[in-house]
Amino acid sequence: MFKSLNRVRAAFAQASSRRRTVRELNSLPREIQKDIGWPETGEPDEIRLPF
Repeated sequence: MFKSLNRVRAAFAQASSRRRTVRELNSLPREIQKDIGWPETGEPDEIRLPF
């Protein structure tokens, strides 16, 4: 049971980290986003959790 809870906790931590990264990248100026190849448009990918 604890292994399952640890996997869920790890999945939430990873999802939180990804959301934070996407927010930071989206807050950069457009010129820098273009330079690093960050997508300008399109639907954001949903973060899929393994449960």
